[in-house]
Amino acid sequence: MIKKVNYADIDFDKYKNCLENACQNSDYADKTFLDIVSNKNWFLLIQDDYETVMPVSFVRKFGITFILMPKLCQQLGIFSKVDDPKTNQLFLDYLNKKFFVLIYAFNGDNHFIEKTQQRTSYFLSKNSYPNTKKNYSVHRRRNVRIIGDLINNIQFQNNLTSQNNAFFLTSLLGTNKEKDKKAYFKIYQKLINHNIGDVRTLKFKNKIQSFVYLFEGKRSRYLSLFINKSPLENPNFPSIMIDKCLQEFIEDKNFDFMGSEIENVANFNERFGATFYKYPIIINSKRALFKKLWKR
Repeated sequence: MIKKVNYADIDFDKYKNCLENACQNSDYADKTFLDIVSNKNWFLLIQDDYETVMPVSFVRKFGITFILMPKLCQQLGIFSKVDDPKTNQLFLDYLNKKFFVLIYAFNGDNHFIEKTQQRTSYFLSKNSYPNTKKNYSVHRRRNVRIIGDLINNIQFQNNLTSQNNAFFLTSLLGTNKEKDKKAYFKIYQKLINHNIGDVRTLKFKNKIQSFVYLFEGKRSRYLSLFINKSPLENPNFPSIMIDKCLQEFIEDKNFDFMGSEIENVANFNERFGATFYKYPIIINSKRALFKKLWKR
């Protein structure tokens, strides 16, 4: 039997134990990370005595609870020792029946009896940097070369500065709302303050061109934020920035680009030799949810 457990009532020791023994990738379900990105607006669906758990993030609008993925969190899903499609289907059906789901993304290790909507993510397995670079496309290997006037004018930094902060707020794409930009910035600052991840910037002639925040999981690092100046002074700077990250990080952990359904971004990832994987997702339009609300 599946039941809901509110945040205040979660036994976090049992939750942690379930995640540690789960066969699925549980990085995004880490309590500290999830507390920060959701502002503790999440609850659990559990089966038995935390044998199977499913963290669910939500927002409140007009007095109604809507299920929505937190910012910077690509996947959550169902966690258990063995991934069972029948059990997973029960959780999915329960979520759909009991709640108003805007967006909920399961993890790539979850499988279901019925066909689900899916999205794509891109992934590089940990390896030596030279072996990783061998799998770059010919164009990408050319793009990441630091030659000519780049040699003396490119700088890489890994510390937080006021210049980073200003660049973040002025260059973040995906929203024009100042409120949303500040919300992203607040989350990013909290993650950094809790030492959950790494920051890297690329400067050209002392001006920031690219900014990266990598969320650090147990086995993978995730490209949670990738912000580039517009217009770029050199179109190769994003490639050089990612290449620098791979030089530093690919040997000890996997690298997840966090995917994209946008063709240009997908092509960018693939030219680093990244392979794609699918993860299930529930997406409902606001119109469909209000119809459901009206029926209730």
